[in-house]
Amino acid sequence: MRIFDYIIVCKTPDFKKVDQVSQFMYLLSILGFAFGIYKGLYAKPALIIAIITSIICWFIFCLYQKKQGGVPYYRLGLLFASWGWFLMPKALIISGIYLIGALFERQVKFPYEIAFDPAGIVINTFPKKQFPWSMIQNTLIKDDIITIDFKNNRLIQKDINEPVTEAITIEFNTFCGEQIAIANQITSNKAS
Repeated sequence: MRIFDYIIVCKTPDFKKVDQVSQFMYLLSILGFAFGIYKGLYAKPALIIAIITSIICWFIFCLYQKKQGGVPYYRLGLLFASWGWFLMPKALIISGIYLIGALFERQVKFPYEIAFDPAGIVINTFPKKQFPWSMIQNTLIKDDIITIDFKNNRLIQKDINEPVTEAITIEFNTFCGEQIAIANQITSNKAS
């Protein structure tokens, strides 16, 4: 397990669109299952009724979680919906789509973190992105914004989740400057 010297947690974006897609998928499932019960597609509809109830209960829990200021995760309801679609005749592809949605919803909502150590910078996204110090022109924190300037003119700027003290800002900026200087020295020694 890799231990990092600094981990910067950036402000999380609004996941309103992701939540709306999940809610729409819930609605489609409930309507689809109700239509399947109406058409008699299930010999014993008790399981589908239990799945519909589970989806509705999880949706209510997610709304409560959001009202309390938390991040709602709809994946369990999507998993129930996937199971319901799996039980419906000729709906295996839809079941797979719901299963993929359930698996990736948490990854989409994972906090944006940037980790720093002497080996380089790791951005915790899906998939993880790793950058050695030799690719970095400059990295610094100023006014609670982290800036990573790459040598290929790429720039990453993110707001930091919590205010950073002046002492930690100086310590972090010094650490990054030292790592960039070491990487530049190694690169120039190899070129010689």
